[in-house]
Amino acid sequence: MKKYNLLISIMIILSGCSSMSAIEKESESESHFKDAVYEGKDFYISDDEISGDRYRIFHQASTGFSGTSGIRKSAIQRANEFCRKIDRNQRMLTVSEHTASPPYILGNFPRIEIIFVCMHKSNTETASIITDKYDYLTKIKELLDKGVLTQDEFEVEKKKILAEK
Repeated sequence: MKKYNLLISIMIILSGCSSMSAIEKESESESHFKDAVYEGKDFYISDDEISGDRYRIFHQASTGFSGTSGIRKSAIQRANEFCRKIDRNQRMLTVSEHTASPPYILGNFPRIEIIFVCMHKSNTETASIITDKYDYLTKIKELLDKGVLTQDEFEVEKKKILAEK
């Protein structure tokens, strides 16, 4: 029984350490990576000129054992819900994404900050093709990092993805 209580206590503590910021206008907020010991890196920046109100969303995992993909999915889901509340025919379009860099130790947990705009769904069809490519590239990079793919296999798949329209 004591082991069970200890396990539950640890899980509550760890789950309580994750954080999500409020969604704010980019012009009225600061990056959560500003002045951070581990500054991270720009993971994605759109090449397209994207107009509209830009918003910032930030998520951080509760431990270093979580991957970036889980918090990315959660942040994108929240951003899409935010856009749908403005207008049910809108969805989010990523302008840029900044992530923490490994190693995930000493408080450098997986973190992600996404700058996005809300656009009408019909305007995001072309952009979704770009986002899909980006998602596929992210997935095969994770497979490379886990050792599932070799560097050569990664390069072949990457070329296929980038060649698609």
